[in-house]
Amino acid sequence: MKKEYGGYLPIELPKGTPYYHGAHVIPLNAGRYAIVYAIREAGWERICLPFYICATVEEAIRRELPDIRIRYYHIDEKFLPVSVDLEENEGILWVNYFGIQPEEVIDRINREFYGRLIIDHTQSFFSAPRKGAYQVYSCRKFFGVCDGSYVIHETLSERELPSSCSSPYGAHLLYSLEYGTDYSYGLNKENEERLGRCGMSAMSPLTAAILGAVDYSGVRQKRTGNMEVLHRILKHWNQLFIRQPVPAMSYPFLCEKAGLREELVRHKIYVPKLWEETARNGQASPWEKYLSENLCVLPIDQRYTGEDMNEIGNLVTRILNNRQ
Repeated sequence: MKKEYGGYLPIELPKGTPYYHGAHVIPLNAGRYAIVYAIREAGWERICLPFYICATVEEAIRRELPDIRIRYYHIDEKFLPVSVDLEENEGILWVNYFGIQPEEVIDRINREFYGRLIIDHTQSFFSAPRKGAYQVYSCRKFFGVCDGSYVIHETLSERELPSSCSSPYGAHLLYSLEYGTDYSYGLNKENEERLGRCGMSAMSPLTAAILGAVDYSGVRQKRTGNMEVLHRILKHWNQLFIRQPVPAMSYPFLCEKAGLREELVRHKIYVPKLWEETARNGQASPWEKYLSENLCVLPIDQRYTGEDMNEIGNLVTRILNNRQ
């Protein structure tokens, strides 16, 4: 774009450095395409995916890499692969579910599948990359942007990618500042659907500019502190073991309570249902179906305070005790 002079002033953002940058980092438009990029870069003919994963990942692989063969594996109650023996020229995608895996577990997975592993950190933006593994990160799950992801590996080659612009699809981000996120939920949904159709591209300049202005240290501290408050209230109810608070995407709360999610939404606590297609998959294990049906991912992001977490946690306990 030719440099312009004069005219009106655009939105001004501090010019900082993105959290991930350098020759070993490729910024893309969405996490699913970061996974596609990693598979293509690795040169595998086959990829092994967990049953418990968002369907958009398989859709993107089949559309962008139609010659890649896909097979699936189960996870145990510690979210680790069950009985996976990789075939020749095959890689495995392992998800750092909810960003709660201890560092030593991530290291062990990397050793087990060294050189043939993609670590999906889309729910754990601040987890450090491991040598020998491809790592993918999502920006939209952690910051106010309408696209954005990274793929990281020490030997990445920079491929020619189509450029992209996200400004026509970012109105919901501006509306939310004045009207709240519920007001423009439909526009956000349209943007999600667009990412499913648009194919792989480079990260948009708007997203790159916003990410350069983020206070990453503050975000990390806020999310960790919010998880700590919420976990203190809910840990005795939570069927998931969380060793320590981390700056994750959300607080994963697993509890078999009919109507919990709907009751939270009624109180304007918006809790998405992750990967509900897993519950309908006849090949999924009982554990994977249970997760799909009963997991509530509670918000802990940087918009909120400890007082907000107390309000959410206390509401959940009142619902569980049937005294809303």
